[in-house]
Amino acid sequence: MMFHEIHKELYSTLPFVLTSIGEMKQKDVNRPNGFDSHHFLWIKKGEGRFCIDGESFVLHDGEGVFIREGIPHSYHGNDFYTEFVTFTMETKMLEYLGASNWFRFQVPAFLEHDFNQLYHFARGNSTVLSRSAAGYSLVTEIFSAVLHSQETPAVRVLQMLECRYHEFLTLDQIASEVGMDRFSLCHYYMSQRGVTVMEDLHRIRIEKAKRFLKYSNDPIKKIGQSCGFESASYFGKRFRETVGCTPSEYRKRYGESVIH
Repeated sequence: MMFHEIHKELYSTLPFVLTSIGEMKQKDVNRPNGFDSHHFLWIKKGEGRFCIDGESFVLHDGEGVFIREGIPHSYHGNDFYTEFVTFTMETKMLEYLGASNWFRFQVPAFLEHDFNQLYHFARGNSTVLSRSAAGYSLVTEIFSAVLHSQETPAVRVLQMLECRYHEFLTLDQIASEVGMDRFSLCHYYMSQRGVTVMEDLHRIRIEKAKRFLKYSNDPIKKIGQSCGFESASYFGKRFRETVGCTPSEYRKRYGESVIH
């Protein structure tokens, strides 16, 4: 449900404006320039493939994503249903809440109930101010729940791997970052993620390498080094084991294509 009576001058006047809320059988969306509001969107039923700011992944039931305004994204799928809340919010407030440009999250237990309450309230005899006040309460509650849950050691490790994949990381280095020994970290991380730390690191490095092969003209050796592989031969070997073809074959096949 879009609130068409909202004048866009309010976006800069009010610290928070609820711009839409709803549920739908999701259509394919492609927004190369992003959306004009921030939004939370989560999967109610089915699954969808998302591409946000160049990163591609699949979301399933009970998973969602936050995307800031202006961040390029697309998503599609067959027979999947979503619920969503879109809003404007001052940048300083987003920074205070710790919100990055986008992030994935597990849907908190309270969300379905609170979303339904806000949805029915917004559909009734509400005003821009009254539903924005109610929307602000829900949105900040979501931020608090999902960003707090992201502070677990497993998520801290995953965030570190995403940021430092280009470094030659060891388990001892990674464990020290979260105050654990390597053996405790290995057991804990497997229990939380279902894969080892180094398997996640390898996955991230390969995904980054695929992006560079598609969208840059850098030599393959340089791409391997920039993704943390110690030599060109090792990069080629691991890439072929994971992807099923060599880096040069991948570049020929997918170079300059659009990520789906």
